Amino acid sequence: MSVTMNTHFFFALVLPDDIKVALHAVTKRLNLGFPFKKWLHPADYHITMAFLGSADDAMKQDAIRRVEGVLAEEAPLELVLAEIGAFGKNDSPRILWTGVKQQERLFSMQEKIYNSCAEAGFELDKKPFKPHITLARKFEGNDPFSLESVRQVAALDEKHFEAVQVALYQTHIGASPSYEKIYTINLQQ
Repeated sequence: MSVTMNTHFFFALVLPDDIKVALHAVTKRLNLGFPFKKWLHPADYHITMAFLGSADDAMKQDAIRRVEGVLAEEAPLELVLAEIGAFGKNDSPRILWTGVKQQERLFSMQEKIYNSCAEAGFELDKKPFKPHITLARKFEGNDPFSLESVRQVAALDEKHFEAVQVALYQTHIGASPSYEKIYTINLQQ
């Protein structure tokens, strides 16, 4: 049983390249005035569906098989970039993110993926699903953080997009980009 303990795995909705480019343009506007320790590489933008943590190959293969099964009939998802938000303290957040408009199918798909991973034996986070795309981590400004100011500078447009893949990613801590797709599941066109 080979276990890779220094890396993590997660299933995520893959974002189309044009959305990654649009989000990167937003972060370029933001990173001048809002100091975060780490701005994510555009290749790392995604929506996490289930965080697995470290995993041995047999459990990963079982989870892949189960997730493929529950997604076999799933069509691509039509989503809309919506708001910019933050997790953590209001004046010093740990995560800056952009969200997508609430959509029942996204929650249904996430639940299927989450349950499949739990059935494969993974201990998963019990917090409610909050679909988001992480843009930056760990605010380091001297002045208090202002989400309202971020939203004004970001000038995020409501962009419509179609998500056509779910992937199993592996984390490479310290690398940029940090996330590598190791298995991709195409949604039915």
